[in-house]
Amino acid sequence: MGIIGSPRIGGNTDTLVNAILSSIQNNGVSIETVYLDEMNISHCKACNHCQMDGECIHHDDMQDIVTLMERSDVWVLGTPIYWWGTTAQMKTFVDRWYGIRQSIFQDKKLLLVITMGGHDPYYSRHVVGMFEDICKYLGIEFLGSLIAPGMKNIESAKQTTSLIERAEKIGAIIMPTGGRINDIIKTQNIDRHCLLE
Repeated sequence: MGIIGSPRIGGNTDTLVNAILSSIQNNGVSIETVYLDEMNISHCKACNHCQMDGECIHHDDMQDIVTLMERSDVWVLGTPIYWWGTTAQMKTFVDRWYGIRQSIFQDKKLLLVITMGGHDPYYSRHVVGMFEDICKYLGIEFLGSLIAPGMKNIESAKQTTSLIERAEKIGAIIMPTGGRINDIIKTQNIDRHCLLE
């Protein structure tokens, strides 16, 4: 399942997430894609209603996304870096995880795709760290990150053949095994932080 936090459909984040998903699909795995900018997701109000009554006060598209998340083995989350963080769309989405049954996160796997205009992958450290901590806390297996710096225009990813090939390779080694996704990344010597240098 791809969850794209960029507001630019067809941009660099979208291109890389879909390169991974297409490669996964070529191995006979069904995929779904959600564009957060097109969804109605309200901000968390910190009211704690979800913790007291087991239900969020918001009735919006988040429920449909959670249903897709529940039936997916791997989540490929993509976001560009905006001011050293995720996009507002991605942060709003992740904040709402507070109200999701924690059992939904168990045994899931998360792959992170990060794009940025700057040339130094170091700019992504806060976002990578955030998702590593979230995954550890919720019991999600963090597969690693595809980090793409130097994306200066909306076509940069499409024009960087080595980057597309890296995304496709990552997708190709995520294979279904026994009803779950078998993480072959470690055995294939792919860096957990797949930096484009």
